[in-house]
Amino acid sequence: MSEVVGVYLLLSGVAVLLIGLCWLILQSYRKRGWWMATLLLLTSPVGPMLFGLINFRRAKVPLILILLGLTIGAMPFAYSHGFELIFGLGERDRMVAGERFLTLTGWDRPNYSLLASRADTVVLELGNADVNDETLELLLPMTQLKELTLSDSLVTDAAFTVFKKLPSLEKLRLQRTKISKEGLAEFLNAPPGMLKEIDVSGNSIPASALRKWKNQDSENRRYVN
Repeated sequence: MSEVVGVYLLLSGVAVLLIGLCWLILQSYRKRGWWMATLLLLTSPVGPMLFGLINFRRAKVPLILILLGLTIGAMPFAYSHGFELIFGLGERDRMVAGERFLTLTGWDRPNYSLLASRADTVVLELGNADVNDETLELLLPMTQLKELTLSDSLVTDAAFTVFKKLPSLEKLRLQRTKISKEGLAEFLNAPPGMLKEIDVSGNSIPASALRKWKNQDSENRRYVN
């Protein structure tokens, strides 16, 4: 389902829902007067729905409209989760030459628990504002992880403890995060043995914090600051 169709369905659902609610409020006005209509308006949507259930015989049509609106509005979310359940994550989860590439940048789910079922991930993009040090605990089983992107996340120096436990890590991108010069320097004193590239741009970290690490293998190691 395209984003445009999803937006149209969501707006259509809201419109139908509002029609049903307004219908119930109008019925309450006709039956009880302005005080009831005002009360229901102030307690929408719960108030009008309770009124409709109490007066079910006369309020069948607006209640059906409310149910229809909720159904239409929920369709984009149900489709997204249903598609994921049946067909997986689509382009977010790809196998390239036998290696798993997982892209969760722009992820709109409330958590990252699915990482626990993808311990074979080799390339992971996790550049979201709700990713923090606690989220990274889910990466510990990923012993094959070679590339990790955490740009624009909330990770701090505490994340370096997790990075050290990723034996295959080769490329690390930490652009615009919460790391410090001191934390990075300590990490690079004993980094994962396979680490070859690190990007810490946007963190105001001087080259001096990275130069010693690079010079230990200048032909293979690269950094961006």
